[in-house]
Amino acid sequence: MKRRLLAVLGVVAIAAAAFATGYGAAQRRALDDPKRFGLLREIEHLVETRYIDRRVTDPQLLYGAARGMLGALGDPYSRFMDPQAYKEFQESSFAGQFTGIGIIMDLKDGQVIVVSPIPGTPAARAGLLAGDRIGKIDGRPTREMALQRAVSLIRGPRGTVVHLAVTRGAQLLDVAITRDVIQAPSVSGDEVLEGPMRDRLRALNLAYVRVVTFDERTGDEFARAVATVLARPARGLILDLRSNGGGLVESAVRVADEFVPRGPIVSTVDRDGKRSTEQADGTARLHLPTVVLVNEYTASASEIVAGALQDDHLAVLVGIQTFGKGVVQTIFPLAGGSGAAITTYKYLTPSGRSIHAVGLIPDVIAGARLEGTSAEVVRRIQAQQLDRAIEVLQARLP
Repeated sequence: MKRRLLAVLGVVAIAAAAFATGYGAAQRRALDDPKRFGLLREIEHLVETRYIDRRVTDPQLLYGAARGMLGALGDPYSRFMDPQAYKEFQESSFAGQFTGIGIIMDLKDGQVIVVSPIPGTPAARAGLLAGDRIGKIDGRPTREMALQRAVSLIRGPRGTVVHLAVTRGAQLLDVAITRDVIQAPSVSGDEVLEGPMRDRLRALNLAYVRVVTFDERTGDEFARAVATVLARPARGLILDLRSNGGGLVESAVRVADEFVPRGPIVSTVDRDGKRSTEQADGTARLHLPTVVLVNEYTASASEIVAGALQDDHLAVLVGIQTFGKGVVQTIFPLAGGSGAAITTYKYLTPSGRSIHAVGLIPDVIAGARLEGTSAEVVRRIQAQQLDRAIEVLQARLP
């Protein structure tokens, strides 16, 4: 599958796009029906002849109309990008390195939220938590702001400071964070756990692997993590996908390939009902009893992995209901250097489930929602979920 999920990350990559066909068809429709956009031409004429400020430019009006057209869809993932925004989009990548503060973000109820601070980054050191709502970025309100716009405002040269107005429950926080080069691994082992928990897992001979995001490095990093797990060898595995905002479909499939011996991993369906299925490649190496940890910020590509393992009864999901981001966007380059992200597919789990706006229901409910809670409560919830995962995994051991 060469399409890529546009993740809640706000760190996105170019997908294949049928520009010549799509854009050309739109042009032909406009030529065939001159009255099709008569209303817009009337408004353009009024602005040019009557609006008090003569400095309005044609690109301003054109790009504004394009934003409005996609905004009218009511889909937070479909959006227009002017040439500057599209350039920033192209420069963004899932290569795993960028300059910013180190957070995974998404839109929820028209607001920018923190899905997860990346461990060891300026955002994590500043105390940002999953569920924090970013109300302003350097004084600019984020209400109804496009996600990519929020990303571009938060990013900036290394050493510069970004000021965020954050809402955490009833708290209003002003947070100043110095930007830095963010280069964190997408996959980690039990070294990220606190000492007592790490020692407990090792004493039980249970492996722990956390996937923070699905970027271009994730497949290779996860393959190395699998080799480490098999070298021990471990009796069982905990795969931690909590607060994983997603990423690349290709990387999610590579991770699932380590578990799924045969059959479908994920399918995509277009507006006409045409289905395309990504099959397991037959290289699965992990045949251990497995528990997958999920929470309300497990989204997109991470839901593909969790859904595949749940449907195939290869793992028990432990945690709370996931985010429910089950649609795919295609990126279309447009005239003048602009571009558009259009939702073109929904994805289905191997059993045919669509989880968009629904999420995955864990097999074992554990913990609670993180949004609005303190750092201490977050740690307590995460520890409770990990404890429950260990109990469930021990019960599955032969």
